[in-house]
Amino acid sequence: MANTPPPPPINERDSVALLKDLCIALREVACGDSSLPDNEYVVDRIKAAVQIHLELRRRAVDPKPKLELLSAETNWRMVELLNDCHNFPRTIPYVREGDGLRRALRCQLCAKAERSPDSKLFWFCDDCMHRLLESIRTKTPIPGITLCRTYNPECRCEHADSETVLACGSYLDQLWGNCERCIRDEIERRKACSPV
Repeated sequence: MANTPPPPPINERDSVALLKDLCIALREVACGDSSLPDNEYVVDRIKAAVQIHLELRRRAVDPKPKLELLSAETNWRMVELLNDCHNFPRTIPYVREGDGLRRALRCQLCAKAERSPDSKLFWFCDDCMHRLLESIRTKTPIPGITLCRTYNPECRCEHADSETVLACGSYLDQLWGNCERCIRDEIERRKACSPV
């Protein structure tokens, strides 16, 4: 079987094909945004979307109606994603869902806010990190979190012993917990890293 021939250069494709290719490139960026900025394939798709958009602009073809249709079909804000692609790498193009939250950064606990892009322990927003801290302090579980103690050292952070209350996401397959100190340190680290 012969290899599929490569597509013609962008400036040789007709505008209908370019609009389709722009939508495909943006969908691929949206599907792989959680691996940015290190995923070379997604970075290539960002560059392709920008190049295609520049060619469409040169031809005075407005992609907005097509992107709005794609947004309605996916519940992703594709016009904003394209703008973020133009600003890459200053801005990481995380796709925004219909409510405006970036999908890859949506808090895994409340799903109503965004977490810090550099979250380490839990992919929770700052408010939920404080709720988590209070949950450990008061030994009061909250939905989505498991509180526990363990005799297994490999299942707990280095600060903990068998009597330390630990928190772990109830979505995890294996039990692994972090203590109050870990959570406090993560909250402080985020504060120190956030722009003023």
